[in-house]
Amino acid sequence: MEHNDERFFYKDEDIELLTDMPTISYLEKANPNAYVLISCEQGAMQFYFNGNPIQMSRYMKFVCPPNNKISHIMLSPDVVFSVLRISTRMVHGLIQSEIEQWNKFFYINNYNLTIVKDEYQRQMQYYIDLIEAKKSTSSNPYHKEIMQSIIRAILFEILSLNKQNSLVKTEEQATNRAKYHFTQFIELLSSTPVKHRTVDYFAEQLCISSKYLSVICKKCSNKSALQLINDMKDEDIRHYLISTSLSIKEIADRLGFEDFSFFCKYVRRRFGCSPTEFRKRSSVNNFVYDKD
Repeated sequence: MEHNDERFFYKDEDIELLTDMPTISYLEKANPNAYVLISCEQGAMQFYFNGNPIQMSRYMKFVCPPNNKISHIMLSPDVVFSVLRISTRMVHGLIQSEIEQWNKFFYINNYNLTIVKDEYQRQMQYYIDLIEAKKSTSSNPYHKEIMQSIIRAILFEILSLNKQNSLVKTEEQATNRAKYHFTQFIELLSSTPVKHRTVDYFAEQLCISSKYLSVICKKCSNKSALQLINDMKDEDIRHYLISTSLSIKEIADRLGFEDFSFFCKYVRRRFGCSPTEFRKRSSVNNFVYDKD
């Protein structure tokens, strides 16, 4: 395992940890197929997220989902921060059972930017310190599994924090009609095994018009209803290709693609390679496949 790139505090195939001011501009050029977790421990940070300004100060965290853009990064002279980039395939491999909940937090509640308590910040720092302690043990035959366990703990810490925030905001969300219908749509979409369906189908299930569904999706998430359907459809495809041993044909059938060749074309268009190629590339991570 190679992690001798001097830009990084720690680096391997799926994890990159930055803590040094001169190197943070790397984020503006980084591969977008990863989650970026930014934690500000002291001072201030400012950057643009998909063209929208984000300002962070002490005890604030920010999560940037895959295929989003961070640019124009500025730091105060006294800033202390950590940036953890985790590949999409690792996130999906480590929190398979909670991936729908993970998606809801970012699609529904927009918990990208959160203020955290002192205790939470200290606990997160313990994980960073643990990565530092373990980064020199690459000769350990279980080094990869140990690092994955640390990252898995961090991901569940984030889930726990967002779940607490979700409980606080539930009553406020219920009073907002558009937000309510949007939440209903995401919950329906998340719980529907076959997501390869039209916007009209989901609107009909919610007893609202497809036009209204498109309007509230754009308002609440800055994405169209079709984009959200495709995003979650992609999550299912990624899960079945990475985390199961089902054949490509079985996956296509399970996800509602009646035309197998169309499924292959869809995957190539969305992922940049065929289903077989995507599965082969992801298999190097050695996650255990479920049988179903």
